[in-house]
Amino acid sequence: MAPPPAALLLVVLLLVGFEALPTKSGYLPIPTANASLFFAYYEATHPLTPPASTPIILWLQGGPGCSGLTGNFFELGPYFVNHDALSLSPNPFAWNRRFGLLFIDNPLGTGFSAAPSPAAIPTNQFVVAAHLFTALQSFFALQPGFRSRPFFLTGESYAGKYVPAAGSYILAVNPTLPKRLRVNLHGVAIDNGLTHPVAQVATHADTAYFMGLINAKQRRELEALQARAVELTNAASDTVGAAMHGDVMKSVKPGVEALLRGTRVLLYQGIRDLRDSVVSTEAWMRELKWDGLTAFLVADRAVWRIGEELAGYVQRSGPLSHVVVYGAGHLVPADNGRVAQEMIEDWVLQAGLFGRHGGMKRAA
Repeated sequence: MAPPPAALLLVVLLLVGFEALPTKSGYLPIPTANASLFFAYYEATHPLTPPASTPIILWLQGGPGCSGLTGNFFELGPYFVNHDALSLSPNPFAWNRRFGLLFIDNPLGTGFSAAPSPAAIPTNQFVVAAHLFTALQSFFALQPGFRSRPFFLTGESYAGKYVPAAGSYILAVNPTLPKRLRVNLHGVAIDNGLTHPVAQVATHADTAYFMGLINAKQRRELEALQARAVELTNAASDTVGAAMHGDVMKSVKPGVEALLRGTRVLLYQGIRDLRDSVVSTEAWMRELKWDGLTAFLVADRAVWRIGEELAGYVQRSGPLSHVVVYGAGHLVPADNGRVAQEMIEDWVLQAGLFGRHGGMKRAA
């Protein structure tokens, strides 16, 4: 009989000859759904802080419905699956160099997080967030000291909804709980996220046109189609919305606004992403209902270099940072691992790029 999914991670690492510890994997129960969410966790290999204060990062995959194993073995985990699909190689730009790194197959029904029935799969972000919060309570209970460590929520693509929903849920629920059950949230980071679809969909024609992929005639046709998509979304009833893929066009921008009032937020995009592009993110950022928006919008966009090489462009003010990553598309950690690793380490630790002096030069 094949090993259960909870043991697969350990078995794979041992078979290929890599040291598997300190590693955890298994299931985090969701009693209200009579189900569990699968997780894999790697401890930091070269932390800069004592174990009790070493941050923990949760990575959520997009989709919806993509397994966290994608990020784990293709983007930012400690090992890559090689092209032969039978062997692993170390990832030199793994995010668990400085931090504990947690992957969860989310939402229920994704990857190894099997749902007991289709009806148990969440259809809205509130339920997704509630499930994640419950799962995190179980994760923090696995080891003394986990709960007190700084915790960061991150993810990409459709996780541009999961992350704000879960983060704002944590901020709302924490004050109602005793300190021993609170989540020590220190920030959220979103990679090429779909967060406020109505504003983002309206930028697709411009993005494609200025990238040289369509001509002026096709741009006008695409503008008409995207305007119709927004019109249908705004006019839809809840019942029709559920029939039209439910959650897809719903915004979680209010979640980002709540997070900006309570913690730090990093938004970053690969400069070559056409799906959830730099322009699409800027479009919804301009609509934020947040006291610091004006100061952010007038802040300079600065050039970011690692050594002599261009790494990207950065704009930041107060708790909000926006990074455009050079040489990357929709999957930033996979496309430019070195830059992604340095960015996330600097942001979490508030050093280098995100330190007092920033390590940047003003863009011409």
